Amino acid sequence: MKKYMKYVLLALLSAANVAYAQRFEKGQIGIEVRGGLANGYFFSKYQDPSFFGGIAANIYTGIDSKWVVGGEFYHKSYDYQNSSIKLAQFTGEVGHYFPIVFDCKQNLVISAGVSAIAGYERLNWGEHLLYDYAVLLNKDKFIYGGAATLEVEFFPSDKLIVFATGRERLLFRAHDKFNSQVGVGVRFLINR
Repeated sequence: MKKYMKYVLLALLSAANVAYAQRFEKGQIGIEVRGGLANGYFFSKYQDPSFFGGIAANIYTGIDSKWVVGGEFYHKSYDYQNSSIKLAQFTGEVGHYFPIVFDCKQNLVISAGVSAIAGYERLNWGEHLLYDYAVLLNKDKFIYGGAATLEVEFFPSDKLIVFATGRERLLFRAHDKFNSQVGVGVRFLINR
């Protein structure tokens, strides 16, 4: 039995080395789901609630960088007398990320990236006449801008990445021009 255990252990160790070599291969695709809190809501209980959620595809160009293409939903509530006014943003993103710190086995990777963002903003879901007959003057509109992101990735396995992200979005024509976001997500790697 001991003789076979030595071969099993040797096979597992060699498989582990091969698995590390398969991370961030050129052409590899990752599908991610992410979400979190935005605009300081996580620091103060008196802040208006705001959150975001999104999905994206990551196309790896090798160990040096990746392209991210995805969509995101952002929601914020503003207190108004005994009610609230809702702000929703539907945006698409195209970004380029590159690692700035990683260990030799790539179990932990810290990446930075910049993205171009465009989308649509709705205020109070299109209802501009409020319950007290006040009228919202802000209209629904197209928005555009960019984002700077810092992302920390952990590898529980070779096909699964758990990550935490912090980003700052600048959106022109938007009601909230600056959006700070802190979130978490999960990414599944698919080989081509």
